[in-house]
Amino acid sequence: MTIKLTKIQLFLLMFVMQTGFVYTSFQTSIIAHGKRDATVQFIIIALVFFLQLVFFERMHKYFLLNNFTKTIYLLYWGVYIIAFVIYITYVLTTWAFPNTPTSVIISIFLLVCFYASISRPETAVNIGVVLLPMLFLFIIFMMVAIPDLYATNLLPLFYDRGETWWMGFLYSTSAFGGAEMYVMLRKYLLEDEKISKRILTLYFIILTSFYLLSITFTLMFFALEEIRLIPEPILYILHAVEVTFVKRLDLFFVYIWLSWSLVTIVNYVLVMRLVYFEKKRKSPVVQQFLFFAIVGVTANYLVGFSVLDFIKGNIVYLNIIFTFLLPIVIIIVNKIRGRTVSESRTSS
Repeated sequence: MTIKLTKIQLFLLMFVMQTGFVYTSFQTSIIAHGKRDATVQFIIIALVFFLQLVFFERMHKYFLLNNFTKTIYLLYWGVYIIAFVIYITYVLTTWAFPNTPTSVIISIFLLVCFYASISRPETAVNIGVVLLPMLFLFIIFMMVAIPDLYATNLLPLFYDRGETWWMGFLYSTSAFGGAEMYVMLRKYLLEDEKISKRILTLYFIILTSFYLLSITFTLMFFALEEIRLIPEPILYILHAVEVTFVKRLDLFFVYIWLSWSLVTIVNYVLVMRLVYFEKKRKSPVVQQFLFFAIVGVTANYLVGFSVLDFIKGNIVYLNIIFTFLLPIVIIIVNKIRGRTVSESRTSS
């Protein structure tokens, strides 16, 4: 299985996969550990992410997976999707469908994901386009909350540079999970498409600004003592905002985020298909159905607040390993061995 991507498609896939899993909740972890310095810590980690993107662009030809690294990445993405489905189920039962059994919510959601995943790869690539007007609409709705914000909550900066700084840095990395997708997808870029540092900088600015807006609004809306008690700060802010044209603005955003989540999972499964079905295999549809069935059964069995709390506290460590460390190790090892993606294609 193979696809061809334009620059816009590549970065749209990246944006959806990097934001879809964490956007409604990552602010709590960063602020709870980084306090008022959370914005500073986030910007520093964002710069590290930008340097990583530049490194990936220069060295992407050396990112070649063997059978072992393919397997552990497929397992990691599978665990990541299960954790995300658990979180989606929690949010939907809390905010939108409190009386609906979790098994029904999981089944309907994953059936839609399965249907979208077995379609042509181009469908999964381009489906993210429908999110763009929704995200612009979401930003506009966020601006409605400005009169309720207190800029003084941002001060003073640098008031505690002890343990909170280290933990703030650690949890800031959760916002950039999925960065490994750049080197996963880079080899599928059209040959006449070039990616310059200016394009990488533009993507970095858009992604960082999108995240920074939510962190800043959360800091200005809630007192520090409240943050640990607010699992989805963006939804709480929208819930508190009163507008005349929508009765519950938070519920409106829940439906936007539901579509966002669906597209995110479909895009992750697309990358898994590219890795797993790189060589032709029998019954690809059956194998994808079995994957979604395993995800659904596992998520339904594990769904619960205690499991979700454990996931939120520990999945960041998996992100650091598979997003930041392992891709760099793979690139360095292949560079030392002189193995490149183009040579692998030739040999196959």
